[in-house]
Amino acid sequence: MNLENQTVIDVEVESIDTPEPESIAIERWYSAAQVQQILDLSKSGMQKAIAKLQDIYGVELKALRRGEARATQYSEFALKACKLLNAGKLSELRQLVEAAPIAPTAGALTISEYTPALDRRITQLNQNANSASASLNQNVQQLLAQIASENQAAQQRDADLDNAEINAAQNRGAARALAVFQAEQKAQAEVLAQLRAMKLGAE
Repeated sequence: MNLENQTVIDVEVESIDTPEPESIAIERWYSAAQVQQILDLSKSGMQKAIAKLQDIYGVELKALRRGEARATQYSEFALKACKLLNAGKLSELRQLVEAAPIAPTAGALTISEYTPALDRRITQLNQNANSASASLNQNVQQLLAQIASENQAAQQRDADLDNAEINAAQNRGAARALAVFQAEQKAQAEVLAQLRAMKLGAE
């Protein structure tokens, strides 16, 4: 092949930039009152939500909040994260945290570490609840047995009282009968005495 007859074709190659994944820009900040009103949270509830985002999801505090006391402000990222957390949308919350350009706090649990820890905590709580339930059932059974015993004793006392009242009534009846008999005997004695006196007077 003759090199002189060859045509050289220059191809201009343009680099194609791959779009970076969208990240959450932490730009807008809200006052504490605004965030609490939007999320319908108390001050304590907001603090607990921020603590969970730090401890569980490893979000740095500076990405969530700035300022102190009345000057405290919360980021738009904090607003979105707290909203998802309160709604229980944990999958969306993980995606939000992973997409945010925020370095995890050293020592914080990752999601893969947190899930087994949460499972262990749930198991422990269930065991504690079952143990407490068994103990409560035992206490209830003992209380029911005590109530039954006291009811039986009360019934026996009622029966004894009834018998005592019957005996007392019988005794009162016997006393009245004795009094009547004694009165009759006395009357008979008086009549006999009068008859003797009349007989002696006639003689």
